[in-house]
Amino acid sequence: MNETIDSTIRYRPARSFWSALALAGVVAGFWFLFGQFDEVPADPKLPMELVGEPDLYIEEAIITQFRRDGALKYRLQSQEIRHFELDMVTYLQAPELTLYGVENPPWHLASEHGDIHQSLTRSGDTEEVVTLRESVTVRQRFADGRYTSLYASSLDLYPDRQYAETDQSVMIDTEVGRTLAVGLQAHLERGLLMFSSSTEQRVHTIVLPGQFK
Repeated sequence: MNETIDSTIRYRPARSFWSALALAGVVAGFWFLFGQFDEVPADPKLPMELVGEPDLYIEEAIITQFRRDGALKYRLQSQEIRHFELDMVTYLQAPELTLYGVENPPWHLASEHGDIHQSLTRSGDTEEVVTLRESVTVRQRFADGRYTSLYASSLDLYPDRQYAETDQSVMIDTEVGRTLAVGLQAHLERGLLMFSSSTEQRVHTIVLPGQFK
C-alpha cells in the first residue's frame, strides 16, 4: 500500500497512512535538529505551551492512498490535519474524500469534521477507519444519469473493505425516489445499501411518479 501526502512536504512511503505521518514527523525533526541545532534547549522536557498540541500539523493537505496493484484507493483533501501520535488519531477539518472502486464510478464523501483512526477486526488485526461528522454527504453518479446521494450526521468509512455504516438517521436520494431510515450499512463497491429501522421509525420510501410505467 503506497501513499503520498501533498502539502509543503511531498513523498511516497511504502506502508500505511500512519507511516506517512511518521515520516513527515521525522522530516520535521531533522529540519529542527540540523537547521536550528544551536537553538535546541538544554531542558528536554516539553514546554508547557506545547502540552496538548499535535505531533504533526499540516494545512491544505492532500492524502492519496494506493492499492497493492498501484490503483487508486482514495484521495482525501482536508483544510487541516492534526495528528496525535500517542492516541494514533488524526483529526480532519472539512474533509473531502474520493473513494475509487474497481468497476463503478467513485464515491465522493464530505463533512465538516472527521478523524482517521484504527479499529480492531474480529481476527485481531487493525484496519483504517475514516469517521465523518456533521453535515455528511455521500454521492455517486453514473454516466447514464443514475445517482445516489446520502445525507447523515455521522458515518464510519472502512476504505479497505469499501464499506460504510451509521446508526444515525439517514436520507438517501436516487433517480427513483427518496428513502428515510434510522441507520445504514453500505457495501459501496457493490452499491448495496441496507437500511435499519426502529420501533419508533420504520424505513420510509417515497417513489417518484412514473417509475412503474
